[in-house]
Amino acid sequence: MIPAMPPDPASPQGEVPDEVVRRWRAAEEQLYPVVMTRPDLYERSIQLVRAVADELRPLTTPAALLAAYAGAAELVAVVIQRQDLAVEGLDFGLATDAAFSLRYREVLGEVAREQAMERVRAARERGDEWVLLHESGTLAHAPAVPYRRLEMRLRDGAGLHMFVQQDPATAGPLYGVEAVQLDPHTGDWLTDAAPWARSETFGQPEPWRRLAEELRGRRQNP
Repeated sequence: MIPAMPPDPASPQGEVPDEVVRRWRAAEEQLYPVVMTRPDLYERSIQLVRAVADELRPLTTPAALLAAYAGAAELVAVVIQRQDLAVEGLDFGLATDAAFSLRYREVLGEVAREQAMERVRAARERGDEWVLLHESGTLAHAPAVPYRRLEMRLRDGAGLHMFVQQDPATAGPLYGVEAVQLDPHTGDWLTDAAPWARSETFGQPEPWRRLAEELRGRRQNP
């Protein structure tokens, strides 16, 4: 499956230290497998995670989330009391970090979407035919640092998604290219299949580049 686009590197992701982000993500990884052994505990944990994440919804930047994290224990206590949640046996620290991780991903997605929409507006004003919506990583450092690129034709939302990541089967680079349908006004991925929809992966960069040019060239014509 083609992986989802990550947040744009221009987003303020760096406002949250890497060690904090890793702690948040690790909490999710530890919390969610509980469903296999304690479904009841898992259900109550998820309820708490979602309630805390909802409490964090007014915070719309990574910096605001980081600031709120300093008072996370008090915030969680307020949420539990207000909603009268059943929390016996729950790991509050784990649930708290998982909630911050959830809201952090939402915030990054919101920021990336706003940036993409601004790029679309600017490209239309310039009279461009295509716009680069997202790009992260570099080809020079891929696949050690995964590379992602998403561009769109403004007229009809024809999108071209390219990526390079590590192939789990060979540990070598995996080159992927996908023709997709995007919303021409926002750059959002649409579920409707387009006539040009196509997805391929390669172990070498040459056929990857050729297919990308072929897809881009096919979509140059109305």
